[in-house]
Amino acid sequence: MKATNRPCPSCRAETTLGVVQDSSGQDDPLEVTLRALPVLRCAQGHTHFVTIDFPRKLLEHLVKEDERQLPAAEKKGLIFKHFLCADCGEELLPKPDHRHMFEVDLDLPDVAPFVVQLSMPVYRCSGCAKEQLHSLIEIQSHTPGALAKAFEAAGIAREG
Repeated sequence: MKATNRPCPSCRAETTLGVVQDSSGQDDPLEVTLRALPVLRCAQGHTHFVTIDFPRKLLEHLVKEDERQLPAAEKKGLIFKHFLCADCGEELLPKPDHRHMFEVDLDLPDVAPFVVQLSMPVYRCSGCAKEQLHSLIEIQSHTPGALAKAFEAAGIAREG
């Protein structure tokens, strides 16, 4: 993914590299905050992704690599779902203990480093007190929507 100063897709003007400091989007129960997100900007004020495939690459990285590192329970049951602690096997409480913010430092090839914060409910194990997500698959299913809303909040124009 090489960041180039391609012409603005909206007006064809010259672009320069810029940064969106903080931009958040939520798709319950997940909130995504992008910090120091690299973007392209033109003199007309249009903001675009550094590359056309940037959103896809970011989404793939978050879902396939970063979110897989989050502490998550094991789901049991087809009709009546139970979530068991990944460490000790005790059943997690049905209600979240609180929201927790996980921070991911991203250093994607040819793009300035930036930070993604993932905020979501965590559940405390009654056996060992470990905090974890009920379902990693559920969080991953909300990542595209939360990320799209964060891009929209950043004022990034839609392309193509």
